[in-house]
Amino acid sequence: MMEKINVLMALLLFCATVFAQNTDTTTVAKSDTIIPKKTTELPEVGITAKKPVYMTDGEKTMYNVSEDPAVQSGTAADALQNAPGVEVDVEGNITLRGVSSVQIWLNNRPANMNAEALKILLQQMPASDIEKIEVITNPSARYSAQGAGGIINIVTVSDIRKNSFLSFGAKGSSAPEAIPFLSYVYANKKFTISTYLQYWYSTSLHDRLSESAIYDDSGTLSSTDSSHSIRRFREDQTGLFLNASWTPDTANMVYFYGGFYPQLTHYNAVDTTSWTEYLYNPGDYSYHNTVHNRSGILSGYVGLWYEHKFNNQGHKLSASATYAGQGYRLSGDLQRDYLSPRLADRDWLQTNDHQYHRGNISVDYTIPYHQNGEVETGVSGSYSYNKQLLTTDTLVAADLGRYYVHDAVRSMNSRGQDGDFDAYVTVQHRFGGFTLKGGLRSELLSLNLDYPDSPADNVRKLYWGIFPSIHLSYRTKNMHNFKLSYTRRVNNPQASDLTTYRRYGEDNFSTGNPDLRQAFTNSVEAGWTKYINKFGNVGVNAWFKNTKDKFSSLADVCHDPFFGRIVYFSQPINAGRTLNTGAEVNVTYQFKSFMNIRFYGNVYYTKSAFQFRDEEQPYLTENLGYSFRLNFWAKLWKVLEVNAAANYQSQNVFLFTTVRPSYSIDLGLRAEFWKRRIAVWVNVDDLFDWNRNATVNTNPYYSYSDSTRVSYRARTVRFGLSFKFGKMELEGSQAGQGQGERQ
Repeated sequence: MMEKINVLMALLLFCATVFAQNTDTTTVAKSDTIIPKKTTELPEVGITAKKPVYMTDGEKTMYNVSEDPAVQSGTAADALQNAPGVEVDVEGNITLRGVSSVQIWLNNRPANMNAEALKILLQQMPASDIEKIEVITNPSARYSAQGAGGIINIVTVSDIRKNSFLSFGAKGSSAPEAIPFLSYVYANKKFTISTYLQYWYSTSLHDRLSESAIYDDSGTLSSTDSSHSIRRFREDQTGLFLNASWTPDTANMVYFYGGFYPQLTHYNAVDTTSWTEYLYNPGDYSYHNTVHNRSGILSGYVGLWYEHKFNNQGHKLSASATYAGQGYRLSGDLQRDYLSPRLADRDWLQTNDHQYHRGNISVDYTIPYHQNGEVETGVSGSYSYNKQLLTTDTLVAADLGRYYVHDAVRSMNSRGQDGDFDAYVTVQHRFGGFTLKGGLRSELLSLNLDYPDSPADNVRKLYWGIFPSIHLSYRTKNMHNFKLSYTRRVNNPQASDLTTYRRYGEDNFSTGNPDLRQAFTNSVEAGWTKYINKFGNVGVNAWFKNTKDKFSSLADVCHDPFFGRIVYFSQPINAGRTLNTGAEVNVTYQFKSFMNIRFYGNVYYTKSAFQFRDEEQPYLTENLGYSFRLNFWAKLWKVLEVNAAANYQSQNVFLFTTVRPSYSIDLGLRAEFWKRRIAVWVNVDDLFDWNRNATVNTNPYYSYSDSTRVSYRARTVRFGLSFKFGKMELEGSQAGQGQGERQ
């Protein structure tokens, strides 16, 4: 393990050495502003950072994506990897400081998308369309209290460009995948528009190995299970993104953003499972599964934002309306061939139609009450509707032939309606170098879920809570920044977590828990940041979180009449209390405009006490983990850029699951020609093919152990080519305008 960590560090040192030997510093543009030449030649476009890559205030850490040349060829998911404390795994799942219950916002408003639609968006949105990513680990009362992990706010580009240009090109990878794209930017003093269109074709392969054993209460072996699954995916995606703003005068601004992205997925899997029961239903239940699934997803979102500034500085009114929707249809079949002659082969046909719609309206008002203070208040309301129709048919062989019959147990018809109404007020006052901000937030949540075929399982639930917050920051004259904050947050159950309706799978079932309670988290965070003029910054943060009634899944086995044997089942419960503490360090070194080195590392400790059954003693778990990411970017000669990244994540223990360590090295080159109008790039993700997803699961309540290893095509070569046409002289970044400063 240490040898691989040493390789991570050695490669980045090598990149730095190459930079030192080959960089010609005399060719670097020295001006922050691009000045067009008074000739017919195309203007020279230089790159000079106008603000630090990382910035912080008393509440949030800002990663200025537009100032980071290393990610301009990637996607929003690539940019998120460089945000402090954010991790994105190979399947697109996002965590913040190791916590998955994190909210994603777009342009200061909740994205209001389900997990699948959000993954598609982040995979398709180009990083060049992002101005900054705000990481808010301890949000104030202005933000939703939902999600103990915090908030990640993605702010799209809103700086003013006086001219226009068209760009097109293609990206690809060894996966294989092919991504042609087209973009257009136009702007004058009052109106700006930015569009991006792309098509994405990709394939992937997942290789999964799993072994498990179950023992009864006396320690006698009950069953063994071994499976090998090979899953192949093919995806076709199209994405269209639009950002537009209109500024008729200095007092008013209208901003629109939206996206539309259909997706088609073909999924084929071959599973071979060896399953032997020794006690309850003695016999061999080994089988061979062949799965063919086809899915179509149509997703989109739109947002409209308006701001009016009054005469007094800081006195403003803003309003917004957002909508996100998704239509999903999956159709497929599963053929199961049992190896035991005692059992009949099975064949299922299944269709899953799912619709999701969510709308939000909010109004915010800020008024200065003193030259050093202001009051901000706002209200918001949202409504969501989802409908799911799952139909399963089972093949029957009889004297009259083979035909399908409806499987009512594995079918489901549900309709859900959720609504929430929120209101908040914050008061901020500045005195000397201190800034004190206190706030109070109220949230009302209504959950409704109906099963027309099973009314007894309907859900009607109402949650209400008050959530205080306080933030204190202090800035010295020599650019030292200190902060201290406290917030109260919540994880609310979903309606599907509360129903008694049983959802049957092939060999298992799951059900909700009507007694499930909200999980509240009290969080304290402290930090220090030092800005070093023209060189970068260094920052340290420490945190402590206490979560009560934390959600967990009760996994157990039982004899189910439907299956006629012992099967697995799961149910959400309030398992216990979790204490989480940790510290992180973030260092950025930026040498003029042609080199930057960034290091992010954290260490964290988690202690949990879970009690799944009243008659049993609490189950105690402890986990000490750490991770780091080291980034290097440099401009070599006149046209060539190099970037490298080393990543390491230690082993983590989450209740009954142990996740093995992961590590990787990424390397990339980018070249620009013809006054930056032609760009060519190549990136190698996981250069040495080290990254694997390996887990070990145990359950002391029914003596269960499981070891799973999932292999992906982790090492991927990505490449691209783009052309730009039109007037490319830029007016200069105006980060203080528009969407980026509406906090």
